[in-house]
Amino acid sequence: MKIQMYKNPALYDACTAHKINDIPFYRHWAIKTNGTILELACGTGRVAEPLLDKKYDYTGLDLSPVFIDHCQSKYPEGEFIMGDIRDFNLGQKFDLIFIPFNSFLHLYTEEEMTQCLKSIQNHLSENGKFLLDNFVPDPEFLYRNQDKKHKEMMINHPEGGKCTIWQKNQYDEDSEINHIHWYFDRGDNGEQDEYKFDMRMIYPDTMDRVLSESGFTIEEKWGDYDGEPFDENSLLQLYICS
Repeated sequence: MKIQMYKNPALYDACTAHKINDIPFYRHWAIKTNGTILELACGTGRVAEPLLDKKYDYTGLDLSPVFIDHCQSKYPEGEFIMGDIRDFNLGQKFDLIFIPFNSFLHLYTEEEMTQCLKSIQNHLSENGKFLLDNFVPDPEFLYRNQDKKHKEMMINHPEGGKCTIWQKNQYDEDSEINHIHWYFDRGDNGEQDEYKFDMRMIYPDTMDRVLSESGFTIEEKWGDYDGEPFDENSLLQLYICS
């Protein structure tokens, strides 16, 4: 059965439960900016929860109405708004704006990236910071055998039991879009759920240029969440911009 991840908060949470190593990074910058916070592509509130626990003035924006309803019911102390990160107008400025965990890679063209960054500029306070978290594209991943299933992760399925997620991908060099296909194997020899999604592979030189051309100053560029400077061996490209 083909599934829609962004209509299934429980399954989305199961697939992102492993991602906790970025939380100290966002807490660090929340402390440094000490003001209003806007998270774009907030999902089901994975990052919102630890920030709201610390009583920050937090707003989350996401395109999925199901996710927004989920967040509003689960975290009533926060503000959650349905909207498109490419074009939004919330009528206020924020001291910290961030896009976590590769969500920016769902913008497939430089035009969409620029539209998003312009909307962010319109909402960033004079001394505010914008944080962007993308992985560095890995050729071994992009060009592996596209006919073979590769093990992506193990999850605790929300309907019970362990589940192995297998992945196929096909990379289009012209568009720089990676077409990804997940198969959910619950080990019962039953029909496997399938989920398809695309991600734009953004190389560091492209991201540097798009940010600069959009009017941002790249104040720092980290290669991991501990603050190591970005270099040719970095797996992440973490931008701290003004």
